[in-house]
Amino acid sequence: MSAVVLALHGLLVDGTVATIEPVLAGLLVADEPSLVLDVSQVTVCDTTGAALLVSVAGRARDRGGELRLAAPSPAIRSWLTVAPGMSGIAAFSTVEGALEADPRDLLGEHRDRPAECVDEPAQPPARTFPHGRPRWRVNPSGRARSRRGPASPRR
Repeated sequence: MSAVVLALHGLLVDGTVATIEPVLAGLLVADEPSLVLDVSQVTVCDTTGAALLVSVAGRARDRGGELRLAAPSPAIRSWLTVAPGMSGIAAFSTVEGALEADPRDLLGEHRDRPAECVDEPAQPPARTFPHGRPRWRVNPSGRARSRRGPASPRR
């Protein structure tokens, strides 16, 4: 099954969705449509843009196909885990990976975190205090100080 690749650029917001939606709907008329959206050049995406991507993915699934996102820009990446329904859309780091549906190119939570080295011992957790700092301090002379700070000179 061959996929159709469409590159989106610029704004994916309330004012532009009305012009993009008919084009995307026209690409989903075939049985089992496979659509790859190159969204690397999308500079701004709002809730309407994210909802458009979710609805297009739903329409593609209803017809037995799928929508894949390729090289999502930071504007799109910010919606991948936040917008309802976006987690069901496969996102790939490259257009080639999206075309081939290469699982090694898939983006996800495990891909966004840096790899941890298992050979190095784990660092102990940093000691935290309830108010962000210890209540009692010791000054360089070794004498304890009250919580109020050094004693004021007597008059």
